[in-house]
Amino acid sequence: MARQAKIKDIARMAGVSAGTVDRILHNRGNVSESSRKAVEKVLDEVGYRFNIHTSAISLRKEYNIIISMPTASLGEYWGAIQEGIEHALHEYSDISIDCRYSFYNQFDVYSCRAAFDSIIGCSPDAVIIGPTFIEETKELCSRLSDKDIPFVFVDSVIEGTSPIATFTTDQYACGFLLGKMLHSITHDDGEFAIFRNQRVGNRSANNSVERKKGFTDYFKGIGLKDRIHETSFSVLDPSGNEKDILDFLKRYPAIRGIAALNSRGYIIADILGRIGAGHVRTISFDLTSNNARCVRDGKIEALLCQRPALQGFLAVKTAIRYLLYNRTDMPLHTLMPIDIIMKQNIDYYREFIEI
Repeated sequence: MARQAKIKDIARMAGVSAGTVDRILHNRGNVSESSRKAVEKVLDEVGYRFNIHTSAISLRKEYNIIISMPTASLGEYWGAIQEGIEHALHEYSDISIDCRYSFYNQFDVYSCRAAFDSIIGCSPDAVIIGPTFIEETKELCSRLSDKDIPFVFVDSVIEGTSPIATFTTDQYACGFLLGKMLHSITHDDGEFAIFRNQRVGNRSANNSVERKKGFTDYFKGIGLKDRIHETSFSVLDPSGNEKDILDFLKRYPAIRGIAALNSRGYIIADILGRIGAGHVRTISFDLTSNNARCVRDGKIEALLCQRPALQGFLAVKTAIRYLLYNRTDMPLHTLMPIDIIMKQNIDYYREFIEI
């Protein structure tokens, strides 16, 4: 492997002093535009990589990062994102970072508003956002942009905002793929159901909206859109779910496939088992502990997964690099792979074997 170019090498190639190169690398100012362009040209030519740890130690500054996302529990989707975040913070532990969480209930728009309202008053240097509700996220991002506070998205893209980076899966493609898979494992004369979460404030999650578009577009494309029915279930108050699902299936007895547009597919799958409707195939999202149990038991056919831990890790890394150098080496939008996990391959996923 070729050795990394040193500051003195870059200075010689650019025709400037080593001190000028150091000021440019660390964004300290007092550099002419011609010198900056000369140095940046050399940096591109040699493929220079910043030493994030050395730079942070030399700066001797504490950075305040706020992470606002749905409440995380071990074994759930947002818990995996938090694990990735904590991994990154440990990886860069020699940088002085004050990281705080501002959690909210993803099924309650008012909880989200309260969490977002608390962020600005903390005067963060950067914010990592796991958005659920579109309008609330737009409002927060507008306030952050007004104060020149950089922010990074995980899990979802919100149009009309200006993040420095976003890490997510193509949610429309997920929905389209879900429809194609569900259609392929059901009888030709079967009908299909979309199950979405009920949320306080009567708002839909951004990801669910995009997944629904992809799902319905697939069936529209093959002339079967009229076979899709839609209903909802509650995570906050699950007491009535079993009756509601039973009534729904009685109303549409030809349903053979269910698309759960979020990571709570196990709730539906467990109810289908209890009411003797195991013939209805279910596909859900995300490699959570309860979803895995249902996959292993044959209650869920497949899970579409989106590397949540990697999303969290890359979000923190990108925020840190931006704060140190006022730049990022990541593209504006990084798409995660869409992993299809079934009973036959679930144990090959290292991060899940212990669950």
